[in-house]
Amino acid sequence: GWAQLATLERALARLRAAGKRSVVYAERSGNAGAWLGACADRFWMTPEGHLDLLGIRVESPYVRELLDRLRVRPEVLHAGRYKSAGELIERSGLSEEAREALESVVEDLYGALLRGLAEGRGVSPEVARDWIDRGPYLAAEAREAGLVDALVYADELPARLAALAADADADAADAADPPAEGSESEAEQAALLPAAAYQRLSRPRFALEPLRDGPPRIGLILVEGLIRHTAQSARAVIGLLRRAAELSNVRAVVLRVNSPGGDPLASDLIWRAVQRLRERKPVVASLGDTAASGGYYVAMGANEIIAEPTTLTGSIGVVLAGLSFDELAAAIGVRFDGVTRGSHAAIYDPFRRRSDEERALLERQVQQIYRGFVEKAAAGRGREPGELEKVAEGRVWTGAQALEHGLVDGLGGPELALERARELAGLPAGRGETLLLTPPSPIWQRLRGGEPAFAGSAAPWADGPQLLCPVEIPLR
Repeated sequence: GWAQLATLERALARLRAAGKRSVVYAERSGNAGAWLGACADRFWMTPEGHLDLLGIRVESPYVRELLDRLRVRPEVLHAGRYKSAGELIERSGLSEEAREALESVVEDLYGALLRGLAEGRGVSPEVARDWIDRGPYLAAEAREAGLVDALVYADELPARLAALAADADADAADAADPPAEGSESEAEQAALLPAAAYQRLSRPRFALEPLRDGPPRIGLILVEGLIRHTAQSARAVIGLLRRAAELSNVRAVVLRVNSPGGDPLASDLIWRAVQRLRERKPVVASLGDTAASGGYYVAMGANEIIAEPTTLTGSIGVVLAGLSFDELAAAIGVRFDGVTRGSHAAIYDPFRRRSDEERALLERQVQQIYRGFVEKAAAGRGREPGELEKVAEGRVWTGAQALEHGLVDGLGGPELALERARELAGLPAGRGETLLLTPPSPIWQRLRGGEPAFAGSAAPWADGPQLLCPVEIPLR
């Protein structure tokens, strides 16, 4: 994801600033590998590898013509000119508003990719743009173009890394021939330590801590995937927020959000729990690759919101998109008959056409949810609703754009969010380790690895109003 890549880029920069060398090694990669490889001291690939540095293309399937052939009628209500999730079933292509918003986001992300390549490799943006336009590459072609430093098989890595770790010329490590079979010695081989083992060894084994409350902690709560009003999603997160409020040694909380949104009720309940927690201890929201629509909603209750420059966020709007199968049913000879009491008892029936009165009723609900979203966002940002609505209307922004429009407080990743949480909690530097708070799960689930608090993907034919971000841009 774009936001995770920006976090890794800074981590590599910190390594270099500390005087440590870093190597990115790939067998096959694309935009992400090229960007991270440019940020490292060396970028090595396997000799027959592929580097698919291609730039960005974002597209979605538009099925209106197929639905017309099947005699299935789309029914879409939305609040916000740019709220385009329902367009996938309503139209045959991008609307002008959706294209405008998408062009802006893609241009911003493309600029970030250009900057990463250019600054990392020490070349001009024009050279970086030319690299992208000439892709994809075989590994040998990438080396010839200057994107890759050496072609190395995995079994050669220990010897090459040993040469690089020594104060020898880095170019010599790039050009080093693999040692002859049987000639390896301990002095010539770097010991490769997995990250998990390094983390265990790098933590202090013993520490003197107060007996009553334990050491101060910064709670970390994850909101990932589609937000649903079920025991596995919204209720689980609300429970964790309440638990964080009760834990006396948890001095502040970082809410890590990586979600395209979901159910308005579930989003509102999480937002309320965040606000209640904020009354007792600081809360900082850290936005991941996508924290938009309902994902942004749950973050609004925090003291501060931190996003990556490449986070997809905003999308303050509501959509209600569904399909009506009445004409298809009639065409294949299916008829529905029954008895009804109540004027709107069949309002959600997909096999009958909604009346104008029913559509107006649902439209009123969508608009009310949208107004509540805007008002709460405005209150959270200390602005008037009319002022905030200028950057709402369902429009998706990158994190950098969101900062310009006052939707977030700073640019950075989880490390910055943790730092701000410590500062707001009044903890001195170096105090307050992270405590990951997770919902309790059955023993059989824990044994097989557990599951995230949220799971699922957004469907454009939801049966109720949705706070969903219509854009997803993979990095590759």
